[in-house]
Amino acid sequence: MTLSVLVTTRSFGREVPEPMERLRQAGIRILEWREGSGLDEADLEAKLQEADAWIVAFHPIGSELLVRAPRLRLIAKHGVGLDNIDLPAATARGIAVTTAPGANDQAVADLTLALVLALLRRVPEASASVKVGRWERFLGAGLAGKAFGILGLGRIGMAVAARAKGFGVELLAADPNWPEAAARALGIRRAEPETLFAEADVLTLHPPLTSETAGLIGERALACMKRGVWIVNTSRGKVVDEKAMYQALIAGQVAGYATDVFETEPPVGNPLLGLPNVIATPHTGAHTRESLALMGHRAADAVLSLLRGERPKFVVNPEVWQRKED
Repeated sequence: MTLSVLVTTRSFGREVPEPMERLRQAGIRILEWREGSGLDEADLEAKLQEADAWIVAFHPIGSELLVRAPRLRLIAKHGVGLDNIDLPAATARGIAVTTAPGANDQAVADLTLALVLALLRRVPEASASVKVGRWERFLGAGLAGKAFGILGLGRIGMAVAARAKGFGVELLAADPNWPEAAARALGIRRAEPETLFAEADVLTLHPPLTSETAGLIGERALACMKRGVWIVNTSRGKVVDEKAMYQALIAGQVAGYATDVFETEPPVGNPLLGLPNVIATPHTGAHTRESLALMGHRAADAVLSLLRGERPKFVVNPEVWQRKED
């Protein structure tokens, strides 16, 4: 029987075609239903009936949808975060779930620093001014000497710290899983979240989205921060309470907010978009050729392993594969 893989992520096989070509050359049947394309969900469910594997980015995968996928044996996340996948439900149905760890660290860290600098130097405002024929100077702020706070010191947070260090900042971070040796090597001071919020001049957000981090940057946390703090979010939109952020920006408690992610995407009608001290990008943190290539090949590797009857790398629920071997 031919193996069929459902591809719903927007970018797999497009900007970097080689990973999809590897699947086609192996005789794997490709079923496409691209996220954000406006296609009917009924079409997705019809394709799921035939899918043995699913390469997904952000589409929610819950228990009700998995019931409609009788052949599904693998979900390959085209990325890292698993907040859109009901992992217990997948595990209960014997579906292995894989990720692409390390595929987007450098790309997201690059964008984070780009957004920090764009906020402090007011790059979008200056560019827009020149393009409409004005020659205005916008008073910005330097990064050197600032207390640079990092919430979440995983791979991306560490990559951001390494970049920021070269700007002469004071690094401090909060993470329950503290990477002692790596943090010491970069001179990162450990802080509890409350201390981080109180001391940071610039705060970048990199925690995973969990029940503990959802809405973490809300009214209470924002009130604890220095007046005039700059905040950059390249993690998940729901880590920030957007209503509270809007009020903090209006009041001047937050000097500027740059975000690659929103509670609802795309953020049509979001009031944050109307503020001059907000920079918004379209969830593009991992959208570099290098990152897409690595994510794509890791997803393709997982599907090809399934075809060969081998355990894929980077399985996050290995008990599923253990049951198959037993």
